Amino acid sequence: MTANTRLSLPETMALGGMTLALFLGAGNIIFPPLVGMQAGANAFNAGFGFIITAVLFPALAIISLAINGGDIAELTKPLGKWPSLIFIGICFLTLGVLFGTPRTATISYEVITDGAASSLMHKIIFSAAFFGLAGATLAKPGKLLEIVGFFLSPIKISALIFIGICAWLHPIGDLTTATTAYQTRAFDTGFVNGYQTLDVISALCFGAIITHTLKQRGIHHPRGIFTHSIAAAFIAAAGLAVIYICYLSMGSHSPVRGATNGMQVMSAYVETVFGVYGRVLLAAIITLACLVTAIGLTTGT
Repeated sequence: MTANTRLSLPETMALGGMTLALFLGAGNIIFPPLVGMQAGANAFNAGFGFIITAVLFPALAIISLAINGGDIAELTKPLGKWPSLIFIGICFLTLGVLFGTPRTATISYEVITDGAASSLMHKIIFSAAFFGLAGATLAKPGKLLEIVGFFLSPIKISALIFIGICAWLHPIGDLTTATTAYQTRAFDTGFVNGYQTLDVISALCFGAIITHTLKQRGIHHPRGIFTHSIAAAFIAAAGLAVIYICYLSMGSHSPVRGATNGMQVMSAYVETVFGVYGRVLLAAIITLACLVTAIGLTTGT
């Protein structure tokens, strides 16, 4: 492959879009509406704290990884050999088989079936098909930017932004009442909840994917990897911030009271605004979001 010194503008935008799409898993979509609903009138302060840990910290993690050539082992080297190995193992086991990756199939299945009772065989078949699609992408690692960056990401991001802007411009329901935690410690509570997206840990995985993708495109010089990784981090951070702000607004004016998760808030909104097609739209978006994240987590692991 001919060595390149830089990506074209469309390729750089696709790399940033791919990074944004990898981050936007189910947790990233359902947490902001719940935070907004629980924060109510204090959604601004809660959202500020949430964005710091769910947007700024992951972007800094990608940049830190890029400074170390995209090598997580080099990043954790100051910890010492065994603490570094244990830390990396915990991170990738959490993102992989123990929690993060299985959750992508679980949430997709739940939103498609709408909580209806189903057999174990149905779940196994769905999981096999879901991870079969993710595995098909892994069979062509050199095409990750084309498959995710140029194709899946624009569809996923456009749909999420469309719903988010609708929620921002056309809120439904009255302003919710803040829970006790958000009445007294809105910023602190939002700050802590931002970690529940797992993006700070995921960034270590996705940062490695960025480096791998750049090398597949012929960019091997550390400066080129660093520059394009920063660009991808900024594009992803900007997109995450916009989407989170819109979905926080959705939750703060939710017609649902006492919801236990953000999916209930989102379901109520899309079904109210988009009618009978709202549930289908939401199921398609959540499934696509989970599929892209599953591809990213599996690739990184």
